Amino acid sequence: MRELLRGALQCLRGIAMRGRAYKCAICERSYSTFLPAGGLFPSHSASCPGCGSAERHRILWLCLQHLEREGQLKLQGKMLHVAPERSLARRFNRMFDYLSVDMDASRAMRAANLTRLPFPDEQYDAIVCNHVLEHVPDDRRAMAELYRVLKPGGWAALLVPMTETLTDEDPAASPEERKKRFGQEDHVRLYGRDYLDRLREAGFRVSVHGWKDFVTFDDAKRFVIHADEKMIFGWKP
Repeated sequence: MRELLRGALQCLRGIAMRGRAYKCAICERSYSTFLPAGGLFPSHSASCPGCGSAERHRILWLCLQHLEREGQLKLQGKMLHVAPERSLARRFNRMFDYLSVDMDASRAMRAANLTRLPFPDEQYDAIVCNHVLEHVPDDRRAMAELYRVLKPGGWAALLVPMTETLTDEDPAASPEERKKRFGQEDHVRLYGRDYLDRLREAGFRVSVHGWKDFVTFDDAKRFVIHADEKMIFGWKP
């Protein structure tokens, strides 16, 4: 019931805010404004009033389209979506043989623990696991599981909050200490540049993409993109 009410309110809000000034790259609708969001750029409007996409969701979608145009991946096949974002889930569900998972079964199609995925080896052509690994105490085990269920030649979007220093982590820290050090009470680490090394240790070939590589400044303004979040991909040879 809560999800139905949330969806209805989001639909009404999207209708009320229709316009031509801005466009969401995911739902492809235009609006007079976007909803304010906090983070690195609190003065900018960042959330789509229709589908609810955040900046990083729109950047990821634009990056995937760019990589498909470049022949680096295909937006088809079997996809595993971990802790699914609603806006992306709607889009992916129309394009892939799609399954979403979460520790909380009410938030996805199936309940699953990322460190013990209930799937055979090499099942998925694509995996989307964004802003999840910073919550997982045994992240190396989770990375190994993601690599295990990915098909050879497959890709995984593995975005995390990340700084230019080294990873700071402490799963035993109190919620107060976690919020202070890692940004949220339910984070157990704040990744640094060595995050890429952890992915490589799990077997992934890693690539990193910034939106300025594939979006013009005019389109960034139209799609309401300001954040400098990196798109981090793991590829299985």
